Amino acid sequence: MPEKELESFSVPDLASDRNWEELLVSIWNSLKVKSRRFKESQIRSVELKFYPYRNGNHSVSFHNGLLTAKFHSSLMEAREEIILSFVRLLISKLLGLKPKQIWKEEVAEFLNSLPESGSANFKKLKENGVVYDLRVILEKISSYYFPKMDTKLLSIGWADRLGKRRLGSYEKRNMNIRISPILDHKEVPLYVLEHVVHHEILHHILPSRIKNGQNSIHSPEFKRKEKEYVRYREAINWLKMEYPKFLMGHQKEIGHRLRSEFYG
Repeated sequence: MPEKELESFSVPDLASDRNWEELLVSIWNSLKVKSRRFKESQIRSVELKFYPYRNGNHSVSFHNGLLTAKFHSSLMEAREEIILSFVRLLISKLLGLKPKQIWKEEVAEFLNSLPESGSANFKKLKENGVVYDLRVILEKISSYYFPKMDTKLLSIGWADRLGKRRLGSYEKRNMNIRISPILDHKEVPLYVLEHVVHHEILHHILPSRIKNGQNSIHSPEFKRKEKEYVRYREAINWLKMEYPKFLMGHQKEIGHRLRSEFYG
């Protein structure tokens, strides 16, 4: 599990300045060279639509030079990796290419994280898990590293879905931090939970910015501050070396616990 991936387990802020048409054309051109049917096809125009309902038909189609894309509106707020995986997955299927497994996994986790259609109320998640109390961890990290931050503005809880790759996320709209319950286990060191919570708090106090036309999620300042956590390197090493083995040994146990609706 590369360190680069480990630094990207959260949802960033709104990236409204993104040039979606340019992104679609760029990914189309990069993938079409592997397609027999569309190899010589040229995009003359792009039609892009966003829908607010969860179960809409996410799709990309191409006809007579027109590329039409339909996405869920929350994709506009997703982190860069999710957006790229989402678009690559849909375009690769259209081109008749085999999409990468990582694209499928990231898109599936993203779609499963969306609120049910018509649910206007924010769902408060449980802070106290089987092993760890997230509110205690949040208060500890905040008091030591972010003493001027009002923790009452932030909510935190165990996600109601089991995320293996997406260990944490921050939702700007509700100022909510979600942590995957896969980490609520006695064999997961406390410093790993503290590192993930520290990472998500940084998303709260250091929102993403547009730099050189790109959405800068983990800025140099973000990465510098992330390493201020005293056991940062130790946590990264555990996630890189021990986490894959932990998944192999305890996935069924944690999955059963999650299905018991303890975290719901």
